[in-house]
Amino acid sequence: MESRTEKKYVLDMAQALLARAIISAHCLPDPNFAAATVHSIYYDTLDLQFLTEKIDSTYFKAKVRLRWYGDWDFKPDNGPAVLEAKIKEGGLQRKVRIRVSRTGLELAGMSLGDPELAALPALLATKGVGLCASTRPVFVVSYRRMRFIDPMTGVRIALDQDIHASRHALSCPGPAGSPMLSFAVIETKGSLASLPQYLAPLMTMGLRPDSFSKYLHCYQSLMQHHI
Repeated sequence: MESRTEKKYVLDMAQALLARAIISAHCLPDPNFAAATVHSIYYDTLDLQFLTEKIDSTYFKAKVRLRWYGDWDFKPDNGPAVLEAKIKEGGLQRKVRIRVSRTGLELAGMSLGDPELAALPALLATKGVGLCASTRPVFVVSYRRMRFIDPMTGVRIALDQDIHASRHALSCPGPAGSPMLSFAVIETKGSLASLPQYLAPLMTMGLRPDSFSKYLHCYQSLMQHHI
């Protein structure tokens, strides 16, 4: 398992273009993954235990997802997919990643009720992660991500926008997915404990630190549009 420092900052989606311009002026595009869409199947128990842990901000929190990537227009590519588990105990976060045999293109075409998808989290036991209850796919979160590297600090910065649940397996009538959220998210990964100074002007426009959960916010958006 690996440990790392990750900070999140939230801003109104209307400010995403300005944030992109500021970050681009101070950072270099990631040489390998500068821009792509990210697609993640989130797993949870039947009673949504992982979601409840997030809402209640419990000391122990777990997150299980299956992730793959696509082009800027949300079309999945034929690249690899990775099963991930994030286990948070207080301030310590550990992450396990396992590459699965299916490509992103194949997974994107599978029903969320497919038994093969439901069986994948059992693979986490091979990495020492035992889940206390069986899990199932709940919904798919998709968004556009731009990645940068701060040349002065080596900190990696991601700008996520157009976040939405593209499809779900919840037992409720209504739309097959959620609309785009009204938020964009800046994530920093590395040794930097605070917001890079060049992003400070965005604070006056509403940028704020936040333990933003795409899973939680997409769930809330789905529920709002099913009432």
